[in-house]
This record gives sequence, C-alpha cells and structure tokens, in this order.
Amino acid sequence: MQTRYNAYITVYLSLIFGIVLSLLFVFVEGAAIGAVRAQAEIVADLGLDSVFAEYHRELLNQYELFFIDSSYGSTNGGIGMVEAHLSDYMSYNMTPDKGFVMPFEHNLLTLDNPYLEISEVSFAGDEQCMVWKAQAVNYMKAVYGGDLVSRLQEQMDIVESRGLTQMDAFDETAAQKQVLEEAFLEKGIVEFDTESAEGYSYQKVSGLLDTIVGGEILSLTLPAGQDVSGVVMDAGPYYSARERAGTINQGAGLHSGIDRPDSLIDELIYGEYLMRMCGSYGKPKDAGLLSYQIEYILYGFNSDAGNLRRSVEVLTALRAAANLISIYTDSARQSQAEIISAVLCTLLFSPELTESMTTMILGTWALMEAVSDVKQLLGGGRVALIKDSDDWKTGIGDLFTGNISDGNDSDSMTGLSYQDYLRVFLGLMDRDVKATRSLDIVEMDIRQTDGNAHFRIDSCMDYMKVYFGFEDARGHDFVFCRKMCYI
Repeated sequence: MQTRYNAYITVYLSLIFGIVLSLLFVFVEGAAIGAVRAQAEIVADLGLDSVFAEYHRELLNQYELFFIDSSYGSTNGGIGMVEAHLSDYMSYNMTPDKGFVMPFEHNLLTLDNPYLEISEVSFAGDEQCMVWKAQAVNYMKAVYGGDLVSRLQEQMDIVESRGLTQMDAFDETAAQKQVLEEAFLEKGIVEFDTESAEGYSYQKVSGLLDTIVGGEILSLTLPAGQDVSGVVMDAGPYYSARERAGTINQGAGLHSGIDRPDSLIDELIYGEYLMRMCGSYGKPKDAGLLSYQIEYILYGFNSDAGNLRRSVEVLTALRAAANLISIYTDSARQSQAEIISAVLCTLLFSPELTESMTTMILGTWALMEAVSDVKQLLGGGRVALIKDSDDWKTGIGDLFTGNISDGNDSDSMTGLSYQDYLRVFLGLMDRDVKATRSLDIVEMDIRQTDGNAHFRIDSCMDYMKVYFGFEDARGHDFVFCRKMCYI
C-alpha cells in the first residue's frame, strides 16, 4: 500500500510540475515579448530624440527657433534624408555592441527594423508660414511675457481711425496749386515773381512745393554725413519667389495642440519678433545680406537703397497727413497763412483766390514739416504721431527761405522713433506678404554662413509623425506610432 501511495504522489506532482512549467514558460515568453516591445519603443524614442537634437544651429543662433534642416547642408533635402538619419540612430541603439559578439551568443532581445515611415511633417512655410510664425510667437511670449504690443495697438488705432495712410497730402496740395495757377492763367497772370516787402512771394512757396513733391525725398531727408547701403541682391533664389512658382515643400501644416497665430495680437507680436531679429536703417544687421531688412519685408525691393527710399516716401506721406490734420486744428497757424495769402493774392491782383492760396500754403507747410520730421527720425530722433502746436519745427517764414530744419532731437524720449514707425507699418501691412518676405530674410542670413549656401527654409521641419515596425529574433512584430515636435 505504501508503494502505491508514493507512486500516486509522484504522478500527481509530475502533472502539476508540467502545468507550472508551462505557466512559467508563458510568463517568460510574455516577459520577453514585453521586454522586446519596451526595447523597441526605447529605440524609437531615442532615435527621435537624436534626430530632433540635430536642430539647425545657425537658425537657433540668429533667430532663436528650433527646426531640423532636412537637407543637412546639402543641395536637396527631403523626408527621405531624415528617415535615413533616424534609421541610422535606431540601428546603433538596437545593437550598440555591434562588432563585439561573443561566440555562440544568442540574445532573445535582438531587434530588427524592417519598416520605418515618416507619414507627417510640418515644414516652416506650411499654411502661409504659420508653422514658422507659431514658433516665433510662442518664443516671444515665453521669453518676454507681459504685454508686448499695447502701445503699438494704440498707435495703429490712431493711424487707422484718422485715415493717415489713405490721405495723400502731396497730391492734395499739388492739386490745389494747379487750381490756383489755372485761375491765374484765366486772368492772364503768367508771372509770379512779385515779392512783398517782407520777402513773401508766390514763386518761392510754389518752388518749395515743386521741390518736395517732385524731388528726391530721400536726398531731402537724409541727415548730413549719413550714407545709404549699396547692397543689391537677386530675389530669384529665395522663398517668396519659389512660393509664387509653386516649388516649395508642403507638409501637414500646424499639428494638433498648437494654437494658430492669426489673431491681431499674435500678428503684432510677430512684428515685434521681426524688429528684434532683423536690421533696419539706423540699426542694421551686420551678419545679414541686406542691411535694411525690415524695409525689405515692408516693400520688397532688391536693394537697400530702393527699400529705404520707399520707406522714406511712405513715412513722409504719413507725417504729411498727420501734420495736415494738426495744422487745420491750429488757429494761430491758420491765421498766419491767411494773412500771407491775402498779401500774395493782392500782389497778384486776385484777392478772391485768398482761400485757395491759404489751403496751398497750409499744405506746403505740412509737407515741409513732414520732411523735417523724417530727417529727425533718420537722425535717431523721435516725432509724435499727432503733434501739438509746440512740437512744430518749421515756421511760416521757412516756406519762403526754403530752409528745412534738421529737427535733431535725438535725446527726447517722447514721440516715436523711426523703428517705432516701422512697427506701425508692419502691423498694417498684408500678413501673408510679411510672412513670406520675412522667410526671404531668414534664407538670406543663413546662406551667408559657412556650410549653408543651399539653405532653404521650406526644407526645415519642427514636427513629425512616424510609424515604426520592429521584429525580434523569433519573428514577433511590433508596430506603433510616435509623434514629436519642438513646441
């Protein structure tokens, strides 16, 4: 009986041991599969970390933003080159001891990566450059915080509410002059050189108006001793030209979780970002191709001189419109103009034209003050957007001497500087044009640096979605997806 009992226990334990052993093998297999999956995910994450660590150093140095240049300094870029870099990093992470294999070694955690696909990327130029702008705006908010643009908003409101960019004081004053001279011609008056005892003559004020309206504004406003950059560039190879030609890289656009920077506040913050990163007249960027980069963004000419000339023309027009508004609310100046107009019209035997003459004199006075304003701004001074009567630098007598005041008041902390006026113009300009031209400037700057002669901003990405497929030594497949971005 004892012998039969022991055999029964042996058989029972053998059966139990088989079950336990099978369960143990299941646990071991599960642990091995879990370990391989964990290893695959770690390899993928480390590979992505390595790729994103290859951000473009020069972009970071000059523009404080993170992007991967998919060309890696070569002539052509693309997703395929990034996939190749990612594959190389993962290959190393899967077999870090490659070349040091022991005899008869067998590793249950051996991995292979037969499938790798980057299915989505965001290029800097996607969605009218929204990907680039999103990083720039987030950078400004993170670094500077607070209210960056409240004062700028107030200045833009003044410009828009008073129609300063729609008013053309040049044409209005020139048209008034033409009306006067047509009236004189009808009366048979063809000579205007009669001069009063005080030195007032229609010929003098008319000549000054012709000089301002038909002359070279830049030469009138450029402070003595200051030169203009002579840089000229070919716009053909840059971003905006390629965008018009439809040859830029297109990605998935802004990825989920990123707010679209298309509000007015975001746009003004982006303008402030450009003012801090780009050069302008008086504050050129030495490392850039163009010295007056903000002026290029605003006006798009292929030379510093052309962009500055246009900037001065627009600024003078705005200052003339603001001065015209100011002078029409200044009773003292209007009285002075009316008295002199009466004298001039009496000399020309046309007293009935006194009102028209007054309008022309006030317009010329506003234009002359505008030229003085811009000269002050280019010299580093400040000028209020809408002036008080005490802020005027030219008197009515200057209309007959032709002396344009330097108006050098660079120590004044009131009013707006030349750069402040550029901020206003950036805030008012077309958003898409501003964005594409700003990427032109980025390409110009980066191509000036070593190893970046073929740099294209539309080859730069800040987000990718990747599908990974791994296989272990026993044929188990592990497929999953990862997303990564800089913001």
